[in-house]
Amino acid sequence: MAAVTPPRPLAETDDRNLFDCGRESLNSWFRRHAWANHTADISRVSVMADAASGRIIGYATLSAAQIERAFLPKPQQRNRPDPVPATLLGQLAVDKAFQGQGHAASLLLFALKTALRASEIIGSMGVITHPLDDSVRGFYTRWGFQDLPFDPRRAMLVRMADVRKSFGDELAPQRFPMPVRDVEI
Repeated sequence: MAAVTPPRPLAETDDRNLFDCGRESLNSWFRRHAWANHTADISRVSVMADAASGRIIGYATLSAAQIERAFLPKPQQRNRPDPVPATLLGQLAVDKAFQGQGHAASLLLFALKTALRASEIIGSMGVITHPLDDSVRGFYTRWGFQDLPFDPRRAMLVRMADVRKSFGDELAPQRFPMPVRDVEI
C-alpha cells in the first residue's frame, strides 16, 4: 500500500482529471465543480493524495446545512428550532485504484472530527448525508448514521452528541483559562 497524505484542503494545482471512483456523478462533480465550490465558500473540499505522486486518491466535502424538524425522528423533534442546523457531508469518494484500503473510513473520520470541531464554535446538531444507493447507505450505517424517517430524500444523520461520545476526550475542546488580574473596583 502506497503512503498517503493526511486529508488536506483541495489546491488549485491538484490534478482532478485522473480521479475515477467508478461513479460518473461524483467524478464529474469533482472535476468540474470542486474547485469553484471550494473557493466560493460553498463547501470545503478535503483530499487525500498519494504521497509520492500527488495523485488524488479520495475526497470529502463539508458544508453548512439544515434539516426540517419534521424529518427528524419524533423524539428528536421536541424543543428543536425549525429548521435544525446541521453539517452536510455532501460528497465522499475514493479512486477505484485505492478502494478497499480503508481510505473511505479515513476520510469519514476526518469529516466527522472536522464537523465536531466546527460544532464547538457554530451550532450543529449532527452530520447529514444523502447516500446514493443501499451499498453506500450500509457503509454509513456501520458508522452510526441513522435514516431520517420522514425525509423524502432519504438522508441519514449521525447526531453530534454521538460523534462527541465516539471520540471522547480525543477532541475535547481546548479551554484556556482566563488570566487572573487584579481589578480595582
